[in-house]
Amino acid sequence: MDLEFINRAQKITSFNLNAKDFQSLKYKEEIQYLFNTHFFPKFNIKKEAIQGVNINKLNNAINILKSQDSSMFAELHRYNLKGIGPGEATLFFLIKNAYLGGGSSAGVDLIAGSEKYEVKAAKLSSDGFVSDFKVGGTVPLSNIITFLNILREKFNLGGSKTEISGSILASIKEKAPKDFAKIQTAYADVTYNNYFKNHEIIFINNTAGPKLGNIEAIKQVNKADIFIERVTSGTVKPKLKI
Repeated sequence: MDLEFINRAQKITSFNLNAKDFQSLKYKEEIQYLFNTHFFPKFNIKKEAIQGVNINKLNNAINILKSQDSSMFAELHRYNLKGIGPGEATLFFLIKNAYLGGGSSAGVDLIAGSEKYEVKAAKLSSDGFVSDFKVGGTVPLSNIITFLNILREKFNLGGSKTEISGSILASIKEKAPKDFAKIQTAYADVTYNNYFKNHEIIFINNTAGPKLGNIEAIKQVNKADIFIERVTSGTVKPKLKI
């Protein structure tokens, strides 16, 4: 018999948990125990878990988990819970006084003591931008999409009303720089005022590879950081300078 195969097949990668179990400290120790025992048995939870949100301490703990079992870390990063994004279960596991948002938390993803954060799993570009994530569904973006489509159709640039790629946006910017600048400013205004200004954001690397799960930045987003990445599925995805 292939004992290596049997050991791999017997690994537990999920538990009978739901999102509500992560939305308070009630079952904190129990959930940490499950992850610790079945995912990372060599991880010293009492010593390596941290109090509060600190980027250097978090990444140090994340790197310890990866060094012990990188495939299991990837499972934890994308732990399947309804309404909970990549990396959030990892933060719950590693931060002693943190729990996940939900219910009355008004869209906040992580609460650690008195501090509240949004959490965004994103791709990081070589020039220091994060992208490929969405802002909250209550942000009014229909006017932005309408104005972009007027210019897209005017210059016959392809795409569709719900799908405008980055290359099409670049063409719009080239052909109508003043109009595009106004739309860009309006987008920065509406997303900042209705979303980004409310809380600091924890940006987690969501690209497969050695940096998966790393905390890339924890910051209060400024209006000048916000740009349009693309229109997809009827919404506008941002890219942010970090």
